[in-house]
Amino acid sequence: MAFIAIAALAMFDSRATALIDTTGRFPGGIGPGFYPFWAATAIAVAGAYILYTALKARASSQAAFENRAAVMSVAKLVGPMLVASVALLWLGFYVVSCLYVGFFARTIGRYRWLWVAAAAIAVPLAIYLTFELGFRVRLPKSMLYELGFLI
Repeated sequence: MAFIAIAALAMFDSRATALIDTTGRFPGGIGPGFYPFWAATAIAVAGAYILYTALKARASSQAAFENRAAVMSVAKLVGPMLVASVALLWLGFYVVSCLYVGFFARTIGRYRWLWVAAAAIAVPLAIYLTFELGFRVRLPKSMLYELGFLI
């Protein structure tokens, strides 16, 4: 239900420029609200489907999780995501994404350390090249960025 509510808020907020622009105000014919609106629409539809299946499962008295291992597998994904979200404030996007990718490559993927290091460096580098240099969109920097230590 929360996903549907957040998606509805995002859809409401970006509705003004969600459709293809025929007036010529925006280059390429797509306004700034196009992607947020339609991404939120997809999330709302997925949330509605999940809500429907959850209500259907509840009616058949089927448990949300089969056992403790199922709960722990979800916690293994959600816990690091919450930690990364909070760490983003202090470490910045690139350091957090490096640590996040490295953590999951090692713990979930069980890759060798060489591949963990390669992925942990390659993914943030590709994001940097794409967004900062290609699209010229600044992503959150660490507090150490101002001091000249980290990006």
